Amino acid sequence: MLNIYWFRKDLRIIDNRGLREFINNTSGEKQFLFLYIKNKNTFRYFGEKRISFLTECLEELKGELTNSGFNLQIVEGKSSDTFRKITDLHNEVSVFCNMQVEPYCTGRDNDVREVIENKGGSFNSFIDATLFEPGEIKNGNGEQYKIYTPFKNKALEVLRKQNYMNHEVDLSKLEKKNEFFLKGLKEYKPDKEYKKYKSSAFLKGGRKQGIILLKDFCQNRLDEYKSKRDYPFVNGTSLLSAHIHFGTVGIRECFRNAFSRLEKSNVDNKEDSRNEIQTWVNELLWREFYYHITFHNPRIIFESFRKEYDSVKWEYDEGKFSSWCEGKTGFPIVDAGMRQLNKEGWMHNRVRMITAMFLTKDLLIDWRLGEKYFAEKLIDLDFSSNNGGWQWSASAGADAQPYFRIFNPGMQSRKFDKDGNYIKKYLPELKSLPAEFIHEPNLMSMMEQKMYSVEIGKDYPAPIVDHKTARAEAIRRLSKMKYE
Repeated sequence: MLNIYWFRKDLRIIDNRGLREFINNTSGEKQFLFLYIKNKNTFRYFGEKRISFLTECLEELKGELTNSGFNLQIVEGKSSDTFRKITDLHNEVSVFCNMQVEPYCTGRDNDVREVIENKGGSFNSFIDATLFEPGEIKNGNGEQYKIYTPFKNKALEVLRKQNYMNHEVDLSKLEKKNEFFLKGLKEYKPDKEYKKYKSSAFLKGGRKQGIILLKDFCQNRLDEYKSKRDYPFVNGTSLLSAHIHFGTVGIRECFRNAFSRLEKSNVDNKEDSRNEIQTWVNELLWREFYYHITFHNPRIIFESFRKEYDSVKWEYDEGKFSSWCEGKTGFPIVDAGMRQLNKEGWMHNRVRMITAMFLTKDLLIDWRLGEKYFAEKLIDLDFSSNNGGWQWSASAGADAQPYFRIFNPGMQSRKFDKDGNYIKKYLPELKSLPAEFIHEPNLMSMMEQKMYSVEIGKDYPAPIVDHKTARAEAIRRLSKMKYE
C-alpha cells in the first residue's frame, strides 16, 4: 500500500485538512510520499509572475518538509500520466488531496480517480479551500443562490466555529523509513526566466510572507477596511488574494482572525470597528459565492452565466483592445490600472472593476477577452473570482451590475483618487498635472498643455472613445437582453 499526499492549491503544512487526513491514515508500515505535479505550460492562461510566485511557494514548502525529515517530490507532466506510472509500480495506491471546483480541475481529478481505482486504490478529497462544501449553501427550494446577499445571509446563519476550526497537522506521526521515492519521472525545474520576475515581484510567495501580510493587515488595517478599501493609493486591502489562492494562507485562518477581532470589538462595544471587520468577512464570502457558482455552473468557463448575454453583439477592435491592454486609452484611471497589472501582476480591486467595465461597456469588447488577459497577468489568478468579476462588470453574471449602471471613469477617478496619487504613480508622464486636470487631461486647453508640458496625442493619448456616446450605445445594445 502506498499513500500519496498530492499538494495542489494548499501549499502549507499548517491547518491543512487533506494533509491531516493523509497522516491519520498513514500508519504502521504503509509507504508514503508527498507529491506536487506541474503540468508545464499546458494551462491556457500562463503568467510568468504567477509561476515565479508559485515557485517561491514550492521552494519554501519543500524546505519545511526537509526540515521535518521528509521530501516534496515535484514532477513535471500530465497528472493522469504521472499516476498511471505510479500505479505501474504500486497497484494499490491511496491518494489524498484537497478538493478543487474549477471545471478543468474536476476533469483532471476524475481522470486520476479512474486510474487509481482501476488498480484497486482510492482517491480521497476534502474541503479546504472554502468554508462550506461547494453546493452546500442552498435556498429554501434546495437550489443554488444566484444573488449574493441572500447567499451571504444564509452562510452567516449556518456558519459555526467548526467551519473554520484549525485542522492540526502532526508530521511526527510519520515514519521516515517508510517514505517512498519516485523513479523514472521527470523532475520539474522552473525556467531560469522566472528569476527575473522573482527579483522584481510586487508579491512574494511562500507561507512566511503570507503570514506576515495576514498579521499586518489584521493588526493595523482591518479596523479601517471598509473605510479605505476602495482607494487605490492607500494601503487599505489585505493583499492576501494570491496567498489564499495558492493556499499558503488558509481561508479558515482568515475567518478565525476576522471573528477573533469581531469578538474583541463586541467586548469593547466598538460598533464602527465591527462594521469595518464585517465588511472583510463579507468580501471573503463573495469568494465563497463565486466558488459555489462555479460548482453549479461549470459552463461559465466558456459561457455567460446569464445565457442571453452570449447573444450580445460585441466589438472586436484589435487596436482599441491593444490600447486597453497597454494602458493607453486616454482615460488615466484605466491606464494606471492596466500599467499596474502589467508591471506588478496585481491590480487594486476598485480599479479592476473600473478597467473591466471600461472594456465591456465603453469599448463593448467581449468580457472573455478581458478575463483571459487578466488571467495571463495576475499573480492571484483565481478562476472563480476572476470569472465572477468579469461577468459582474459585463452584466452577464450572477448578481451582476445592471446593464444601465455604467461607471464613468472620470467620476470614479475623482471619487477614489482625488489628488491623482495613484494615477501619477503609474503614469509618470502626467506627474506635472494638478488635481484639476489629472482625471481628464484631454480637457486642458492648448495653453494649459504647454504650461504643464503634457501634449495630448503626443505625451499622453487622447481618449479612444467618447464615454457619453459609448455609454448610450452600451445601454442600447444591452437593453435588448432580458434582465432578471
